[in-house]
Amino acid sequence: MTTPDTTPIVVEGVGYEYDSGLSRHHVLRDVSLEIRAGEIVILTGPSGSGKTTLITLIGALRAMQSGSIRVFGSELLKASQAARMRARRHIGFIFQQHNLLDYLSVAQNISMSLSLGQGLSGAGARKRIEEVLDQVGLLAHIDKYPDALSGGQKQRVGIARALANGPRMILADEPTASLDRESGRNVVNLIQTLCREQGASVVMVTHDNRILDVADRILHLEDGQIQSISAAVASSTSQMLKLLNRHDPQAARYMSAFSQALTRVALADGSLDDPERDAIKAILVEHSDMQQAEVDLVMELALSQVMCRSTPAAGAEPLFSPQQRERFISSLHAVAAADGEVSEQELQEIDLIARELGFDTATAGG
Repeated sequence: MTTPDTTPIVVEGVGYEYDSGLSRHHVLRDVSLEIRAGEIVILTGPSGSGKTTLITLIGALRAMQSGSIRVFGSELLKASQAARMRARRHIGFIFQQHNLLDYLSVAQNISMSLSLGQGLSGAGARKRIEEVLDQVGLLAHIDKYPDALSGGQKQRVGIARALANGPRMILADEPTASLDRESGRNVVNLIQTLCREQGASVVMVTHDNRILDVADRILHLEDGQIQSISAAVASSTSQMLKLLNRHDPQAARYMSAFSQALTRVALADGSLDDPERDAIKAILVEHSDMQQAEVDLVMELALSQVMCRSTPAAGAEPLFSPQQRERFISSLHAVAAADGEVSEQELQEIDLIARELGFDTATAGG
């Protein structure tokens, strides 16, 4: 691993478990990762996979049990409460429910963070509060109370509070979970912009697939361990197959064809916008007994299949290189010949697949 001088956060072999009194539950198992300076890392995974536990350990909000976490060169294992407090001065925290105190004004909520960090007070503190609120577009709300703000505005106050001390690291736990799409996107874009400007690293826990594009890296935590993206995709595919198996074969075929047809119509004009995506999901929920998360999986699979099957428009960049096309078609012929003979129906199917993918059909002859 690289040195703490160039890597703000180094996690090595971290384990964590809870004792329920009847049994011990392993939350984290031998977790190792690095967070580099200025990097935005998104941490995904199912509920109960250990995501929040991991970032609270990194943020020195709870004592470690095993392994090593170095935060800006300081080891947290067996660190005293005072040492953990010193480490937290370099970290800003953004929570799902923003955690503002309703009986304090916006300025007073942020002032509490300043007093714990830089120790600013009086005119110096007021100036810094005005600066961060201006950055998040809420300077006009500086003396309002939280109950006078919208959900998105409260979360932006939470961001301002996290940035007030000029942290080198931001830890965000489900920052968009309680927000609508537009507010959630605005919050994430704001975190991305401000952290880029200040050179701070970000670790963000989320279930929101709509914001994954802001990440430099995506880490998937499941069963207390970091998994590769390929393993996460395989896990999602497995969930999708199990979901379809719950339905009778005829219903599964219908839902697969239905979702693809809806997606093809939406993509007919060359793009799939949010209202169209929402309409497809609403229709799938209405016409099946699937849950929202299951519909999301069906939708994403249908989208990827339709996009691959769409013939490129004239002059558009081909989806696949000549080498990929040749390998694709030769592999289809190899599968067709695997039983010792190639039927006319198999050749027709290969030709159909080639046309749907926009390949030169002359290539389909093998």
